[in-house]
Formats: sequence, structure tokens, C-alpha cells
Amino acid sequence: MEDLSVALLLYLIGIAVLVLEIFIPSHGILGVTGVGFWIAGIVYAFRFNGTVGYAAILLSVVLLPTGIALAVKYWYYLPVGRRMAPPNPQLTEADYGFHTDELDALVGKTGRSVTPLRPVGSCDFDGKRIQCVTDWGSIEKGAKVEALKVRGRDVVVREVKS
Repeated sequence: MEDLSVALLLYLIGIAVLVLEIFIPSHGILGVTGVGFWIAGIVYAFRFNGTVGYAAILLSVVLLPTGIALAVKYWYYLPVGRRMAPPNPQLTEADYGFHTDELDALVGKTGRSVTPLRPVGSCDFDGKRIQCVTDWGSIEKGAKVEALKVRGRDVVVREVKS
């Protein structure tokens, strides 16, 4: 076999092994093997001709980062990427385990902080202890707070300066 065809074959084997690294958990062994095949392809390209060897190095310097960048950017859009990393589910009210209507009724009401909110803590609204989150900064225990909105299971509050 001619050195150029061996170089191309080693290049292709290196690319195939690097692609296998994505699908087979080998703790980097396949990645090192693929890079080894790639380097062997460059060595054989130099054995064929010095110009071809330098072209192989230049191609590797351009091809490897470009291939990695394209794989990272478009992986999710491929069918295999969607199967390996499915999109995050959209949570519904049933997923929270309780009705958020009770919390929605608190928006606009004032209460007192039962614990320090740094930024998460508890507040008392009309005798009910509710987990709250500050919209910014921290709030000390016993401060007057106003409910701004509901975010997930938490009521977002702001300290009311009297």
C-alpha cells in the first residue's frame, strides 16, 4: 500500500474512533487512540512528501477545532442528540404537588418574615407560613414584606420600608 493511502486510511480510522468516543464510555481510551491514529496519519503523510505532511498538519489544525465546534453547536438538532439529551420537560401545576392558586392570592399582600431571608426563608401571611425568596438582597427576621409574584413553589417578596 502506498504511504498516501495509508495516511488517508489512518486519518479515517482516527476520525471514526473519535466519533465512537462519543457513544461508547471508555474513559478517554478511545479518544487517545483516535488522536494516535490521527498523528500516525500525519507521520505517513510526511513519509509520502513533506508538502503533503505540512498540509496534513494544517488540515488537522483547522479540521479538529472546526469539527468540535460544529458538533457542539448542532448536536442537539440531530436525532441521536435529541435521544441522548432530550429537552427539559415543561412543568405543570400538577408537578408542583399543590395548587399555585393559593400562592397567587398572596400577590400584593403584606406579611412578616419569620426567618432571615438570605435569599430564601419563611414569611407569615395571614397566619400561614410560606417559603419565600427575596427579589434582591437579604431581609432580616421580623421585617415587613410584600409579595410581588409567584415563581415555581416560592413567593417572591420585597421588604417594605415603613
